[in-house]
Amino acid sequence: MEKRVTFGRWTIGILFAVPQLLLIFTFFYWPAGQAVYWSLTLQQPWGGGNIWVGLDNFRSILSNADYWNSITASLVFAGISTGLAMVIALVLAVLTDRQLAGSWLYRVVLIWPYGIAAPALAMAFRFILAPEAGFMAVVNQVWPGFWDPGLDGADAMASIIVAFSWKYVGYNFIFFLAASRPFRAR
Repeated sequence: MEKRVTFGRWTIGILFAVPQLLLIFTFFYWPAGQAVYWSLTLQQPWGGGNIWVGLDNFRSILSNADYWNSITASLVFAGISTGLAMVIALVLAVLTDRQLAGSWLYRVVLIWPYGIAAPALAMAFRFILAPEAGFMAVVNQVWPGFWDPGLDGADAMASIIVAFSWKYVGYNFIFFLAASRPFRAR
């Protein structure tokens, strides 16, 4: 026989639900409603009120070429960096899981990048990819002007993709390695 707790009156159930409903309204529905309202108005500077513009804000942003360039750059970054980090992590997890001599060391070394703080990672890659002093300075000596992320947007995007992918290979590696364990037992 299954035991169930029941309340004699429905008001007790409502009293238990009210605090959660207040939290949901206060921290989700109210801010979401305000965001929708503000997206349909033009805010005056220095608290001068706002003007109802309706969908003009959306028409303006959707017809702006800079907006579409930023969307394209975001999609390129997300697609390439995530794909690169996942593929490299999967290959390394498969190779590391083969129980070769010293594979425990490879596991530790491959997880390290995820443990490095983002500012330290940025400084390391800034030095490595600097066109005037890092590894890429050697490449620029052979091919002058080949690499300059300060002037070329494609070079800047490539450097960010490389740094992001290197950072998250370790994170993805952990999951791929853990997921491969049941298959090794067979």
